[in-house]
Amino acid sequence: MTQRNAVALTDIVCVSAHQMASRVGEELAILDLERSVYYGLDPVGARIWEVLQAPTALSAVLDIVVAEFEVDHGTAHADLLALVDDLLDNELVDLRTSDAS
Repeated sequence: MTQRNAVALTDIVCVSAHQMASRVGEELAILDLERSVYYGLDPVGARIWEVLQAPTALSAVLDIVVAEFEVDHGTAHADLLALVDDLLDNELVDLRTSDAS
């Protein structure tokens, strides 16, 4: 695992190519095709995953979460960054930092 800086709302994130995901009710099951490991996301995480199918700035993802779910901005902000950190740690998403050229 490589060392990286903290994720920021200006960063752009997209799902990685080596995974497959499927809805299970309101939740989402993700299979990491390289490791043969499953991951699960709750309905909010599933919506975030849906948005990240295309490269998207995390600030836009945060706006969607706050608009579509009953959550305050501060909680949504912290939870979004924690989820993206976890997805990055498991190499399920790719990150392009705001200062990358």
